[in-house]
Amino acid sequence: MHFTLKEENYVVVENGSWRIKAGIGVSDTNQSPSVIISTEVAKQAESDFDKQNENLGQQEISSTSDNSGPNSPDNTTQKVTVKEPIYICGSQLRELKESNNSIVTTFPIQRGVIVNWEALEALWRHIILKELNIKRARNECPVLVTVPNSWTKEHFERIAHIFFETFNAPGLYIANQALMTLYGIGCLSGLVVDVGYGKTEITPILDCSVQYHAAITIPIGGQDFDDYFLSLLLSDTQFLMEYGETPDIEIARILKESDNICEVLPDVNFIEDKPDRIEIEFNGRKVTIGPERFQVVEPIFDPLLTKKEGILSLPEAIYQTIYHCEPDKRNILWENIAFTGGSSLFKGFKERLEKELNVYLYSSDNSGEYQIKEAKFLKLPEYFSTLKERPELAGYLGAAITAKFSFPDPKGFINKVDYNEHGPSVVHTKSY
Repeated sequence: MHFTLKEENYVVVENGSWRIKAGIGVSDTNQSPSVIISTEVAKQAESDFDKQNENLGQQEISSTSDNSGPNSPDNTTQKVTVKEPIYICGSQLRELKESNNSIVTTFPIQRGVIVNWEALEALWRHIILKELNIKRARNECPVLVTVPNSWTKEHFERIAHIFFETFNAPGLYIANQALMTLYGIGCLSGLVVDVGYGKTEITPILDCSVQYHAAITIPIGGQDFDDYFLSLLLSDTQFLMEYGETPDIEIARILKESDNICEVLPDVNFIEDKPDRIEIEFNGRKVTIGPERFQVVEPIFDPLLTKKEGILSLPEAIYQTIYHCEPDKRNILWENIAFTGGSSLFKGFKERLEKELNVYLYSSDNSGEYQIKEAKFLKLPEYFSTLKERPELAGYLGAAITAKFSFPDPKGFINKVDYNEHGPSVVHTKSY
């Protein structure tokens, strides 16, 4: 097998419940992914084909003629027109939704779990073949795919099958997302707190080794923030009167993600010098939003607000994760916390978490060997001038750096020869 090992050919795909980030070329790692696409897809039946269906023909005949014998001219195989489903995503889906409000969409990854492989493969196909313009017949682009903690070895095998068989990829590397985040920040040990759309993962990593036994996932993320914020808006009579109609989840999401509206306070019950209500213009209407704008992320500190029982709050989950690691390693984790994820970007969120974590730190004056004084948060290095203020891209950055070092080494990734010799199970010997 021969393909050109050039850095401009390396592909990175970072998977998420809400968005997938991807890009080609890692010569300059100080750049944002060229593709950031929603994982929302719609299924349509577009192309027709004839399919022989003997059973269907026999059922139709028996329902119309009970006296037909085996030699009856009616008892024949019939041609049935079947709609072959195709998936629509990206800009094409946005245009379709604008013209057709009744279109049904789905997300193939929900709360970090793959629920629709067919739709996910269609998303990857769109990204690889259309967005990145890679030619399947002459594919010289090895791919690094990042995955969350919850994906299993069976998932990895299926990923290998798709990328080698469907996309004809010359090479594949499957990498843990939390580990890639830490690499992006420039550390080998630390605690990665990834607040995503469907879930929040807390992952301890020591000397580049993911401590899976101690990692915790809580099923709360941006999706729950949207739902809770909508419930707050629906209880705000002044907002409802000004807006003039009942807001939906899309409105709550847009307001949540808009600049200078929602933020997190050190104490949600103490607004300090903030105005009680602020005026904004939305959809051509002037409306005001009250203290609800400070409460959007409260479900992650009080999971009962989501009406889910038996779920740890984020500070509790962080403490439990660190506690399940070796005592002499806990200091390293407390002092190297990487706070990332698309739902972690609220102003004041990190500061509120830091305040909440102080409850779990020892305050005794008699400092023991393993005593921690404060939790410390990591930042992206200053020399990544384009990315340093975008912690949600730390995982993508780390993946690009890993691709830069792994793909030049024939032993550093799964190549097509490996796959042809061993099949999808080869993923258990290389990557992650």
